[in-house]
Amino acid sequence: VARTLKIDRESAAKFSFFLSTPIVAAAVLVDITEFALSSIPFWVGVVSSFIVGLIVIKFLMEYLKKGSFKIFAIYRIVLGIIIFGLIFIR
Repeated sequence: VARTLKIDRESAAKFSFFLSTPIVAAAVLVDITEFALSSIPFWVGVVSSFIVGLIVIKFLMEYLKKGSFKIFAIYRIVLGIIIFGLIFIR
């Protein structure tokens, strides 16, 4: 929708990330009682996922400045057709 409204790709992606923040925070708050907050593996997972997330977001933002998602759209359409074909064959 953002691209249809003539918003550049980078701004649209940033908005999408910001839009997901309250949803992720709410999901954490709903399940906070199930977390083992005092365990080392939990905190290693939180810190490592945070670092990897930042790296991936930075890579994605750099990619959006130069590239396009057309190839991803094409492969998803082809994969969807293959999956529907397999479902209907069975």
